[in-house]
Amino acid sequence: MNFDVLYTACFHKLYRFAMSLIRSPSEAEEIVQETFFWALRNADKFPENVNIDAWLFRVARNIHISRLRRRQHEADGSSLEAVPSGDDVETRLADKDQAQLILTALHTLPEPYKEVFTLRALGDVPYGQIASLFGKGESWARVTYHRARLMLTDMTQKEDQDEPS
Repeated sequence: MNFDVLYTACFHKLYRFAMSLIRSPSEAEEIVQETFFWALRNADKFPENVNIDAWLFRVARNIHISRLRRRQHEADGSSLEAVPSGDDVETRLADKDQAQLILTALHTLPEPYKEVFTLRALGDVPYGQIASLFGKGESWARVTYHRARLMLTDMTQKEDQDEPS
């Protein structure tokens, strides 16, 4: 396996994924670096027919979860703000002003909805790869993504009703 080619092909996808999880450029870069370092150290453990992208996303996700667990002992998490309303979450994500607000709401979603939505909407990861990452079927990935969209839309509509006219 040529790691220069792997790094070039996967860096931006992994970075976008890490940014959607952590929302800090420096920490996202650290997660990506740790992911590639881990992959380099464990290259001999790659199954022959593995989907490298899905495998790297899983490693990055696990690194992120490990970091969260370490931090949980250090400090309490802060509550996240709700997102203003909108009909189509994906369309609003394209608007940079709205993207930050939607990402804030995204972090309030329970797992696996948060991660599936992040992989699909922000990482452009195909449903098949998402399913592989979770060890589920492609229909599970599609349904989970759809439910995440509904939850975000519902959160947005509730926020819109709470705003004064």
